[in-house]
Formats: sequence, structure tokens, C-alpha cells
Amino acid sequence: MKLLDQLSDVTYRDRAAEIVDRFVDECRCPITRSQINGLRQIAIQQPLRVKAFADHQRQRAEKKHETASQNAKATLESQIAFWKLVADLCETNKLPWSPATEVETQMPGELREENIPTKADCKSNEERGRRKQLKSSQKQWLDAWNNQHLPEFFRRFCIHYLYRLGRQEHSNKE
Repeated sequence: MKLLDQLSDVTYRDRAAEIVDRFVDECRCPITRSQINGLRQIAIQQPLRVKAFADHQRQRAEKKHETASQNAKATLESQIAFWKLVADLCETNKLPWSPATEVETQMPGELREENIPTKADCKSNEERGRRKQLKSSQKQWLDAWNNQHLPEFFRRFCIHYLYRLGRQEHSNKE
């Protein structure tokens, strides 16, 4: 648990703030508090479903965009970009850093993809069994990691987004 605390208090906090700030500086805050609360709830209760949730929200915004007035289109485009960002945070190779890329740096060496033999390299039943066991262990490790770390990252992400939203609302009142 020490690693989770350290990553949450330093890496996830800093990366979440950086990602949110970059997005909000470009697109302002197009997502409502209730949608952010929904994202936070999904991340806490079903962290492996965050990407599906983000994809669903993006598709809803895209459908609204098709029939929206010209004034509403800019906000909907920002919403689409936000949900695409959230989905990208759940995948490797989409962004320079994401919780998914952090997994790669923390995964035990024997479970890394490059250390698991390919199907073509496994000639005997013993080799195939070892590969299958390594793939199973890798999946279990990834699921356990994501179940612990995605909620922590998205908690930080949502908190910082709500902070920026509050600042934006306050500046709009002045």
C-alpha cells in the first residue's frame, strides 16, 4: 500500500493537475459537476469500466452535436474532447503519460509483455502451459493494479477539475 500512497500523493496528484489544467486552458470546463461526480463514482466502484463510461458519454455528446444549434456546438465539441481524454487516460500509447503507462513502469519484469514468449515460440505443451500461466498472472496483476490505482488517479483528476470549475464559475460572476 505504500507505493499506492506515494503515487497518489505525488505522481497522480501532479499528473492529474497537469492534465486537467492543460485541458481547461484550451477548452474551459465543459463538464458539469454531476457528470464529474458520475465519473468519480464509476472510478471508485467499477474502475475497469471508466473507459466504457467515457466512451458512452462521448457518444451521447456526439449525437447531441449532430442536431445542436451553432451556439451549442462549441460546448459539445469540448465535452467530446473531455470524454475522449478520459478514455485515452485508460489506454496505453494514447498520451505521453497516463495511469495505463504508469502500469508499464511498475509491472514486475517477468510479467512484462516482452518477457512472455509468443505463441509461435512455444513448441511444447510445457512451454504453452508456462505462457498461459504467465498471461493469466499478468491479467490478474493488471486487474488488481487498475482496481487500486485508477480510483486514486481519477479521484485526484476529478478533485482538480472541480477546483478549476469552481474558479471558472467564480470568475464568471465577477
